[in-house]
Amino acid sequence: MDTDEQPQAWMLDSQEGDAYWSLGSLTVLKATAENTNGSFSMIEEHVPAGQSPPMHVHQSDDEMWYIIDGTVTFEVDGERFTATNGSTVFAPHGRPHSYLTEEETRWLMFVHEPGLEQLWASVGSPADTWTIPDDSEVEAQMNRVIEQLEQYGIEIVGDPLVADASSSQ
Repeated sequence: MDTDEQPQAWMLDSQEGDAYWSLGSLTVLKATAENTNGSFSMIEEHVPAGQSPPMHVHQSDDEMWYIIDGTVTFEVDGERFTATNGSTVFAPHGRPHSYLTEEETRWLMFVHEPGLEQLWASVGSPADTWTIPDDSEVEAQMNRVIEQLEQYGIEIVGDPLVADASSSQ
């Protein structure tokens, strides 16, 4: 990618973007390293209730979530947040973080440095419909994620989150 080039303007409608069934969620790549000239990426996800990835650290990727619909408990560097419609949560690189979806959730996830969006594409399968998939492929997809962690500068440092009555906002 030539970073000296000026990015071109573009637009995607609500049902546009490369859609994947990945890790039990519908993942739609809305902005990628390629179409933002390497500035950032943005992913729209529809995540079922009860999902939590292992606690992990990104070496260079800052992540930010904007909750469109749903309730999610995030833990970032030991601090817990309950995020609902309209909330924004930031997880800077180098900080352990995870989340637990308390109910079916839809969010936008922004990533800087871009490129991480390709992890979902590489482990998922193209989505035939814009619905949350069944979870029959999650274990195999997670094994493929684990094989690629080093390539994406991610380290697993703990277990997935479990429900905790002491969550704070």
